[in-house]
Amino acid sequence: MNYIYDIYLNFNGILYDFFDWNKSDKLYHIKKIPIFKTDEDTIKKLINNKIRISDDILLQIYNKTDVWNMSEKILYSSLFTDGNSIIAIEFDKEGKSIKKSNLFIDEELEVLENVDRLREKEIEYKIIKKEKSLFKTRKEISEEKFVNNELKNIEDKKLNYIYFECFGKHENNKKVILDSINKISKSSKMYKNLYDILKLTGK
Repeated sequence: MNYIYDIYLNFNGILYDFFDWNKSDKLYHIKKIPIFKTDEDTIKKLINNKIRISDDILLQIYNKTDVWNMSEKILYSSLFTDGNSIIAIEFDKEGKSIKKSNLFIDEELEVLENVDRLREKEIEYKIIKKEKSLFKTRKEISEEKFVNNELKNIEDKKLNYIYFECFGKHENNKKVILDSINKISKSSKMYKNLYDILKLTGK
């Protein structure tokens, strides 16, 4: 069994990029964790799907992950890599993937520098279902949710003010205002201004 030592993992039901980790996330300071090297296609499937690994792999990784905080236990987990990317997966006792984590970029690069010597292994698994891919950051998702909630019950006077601030003209037709606001690109500066205005006027 091959191991990686002294890394941080952020196990979640959704796989977040390291730059999208929140301060409120529970990070595990991993003392030791198994690692398997496999092919690129397998890595892609492990990342993008909920899977069940074979009993053989499950037995190999049982209780092999050590956390620096001795009161914390992760019974079934491992790193998987193809030499170009890495995914950490936590499994339940039946071998189903329940949580995943990326690595800090510097730790990932360090690990990748040392996996060339590892012998590639075929990972036996079954795909249970495809997992949703996040195309937005957690911050973007939170901001959009806030804007949508604010616009649901907004007062007409406030809505007129926001429309003028965004578009520089007056409009009294509520449907026209809401249609115009909903067409604002979520990645635009105008949408960021809309969010800031709603935050300020909300207070």
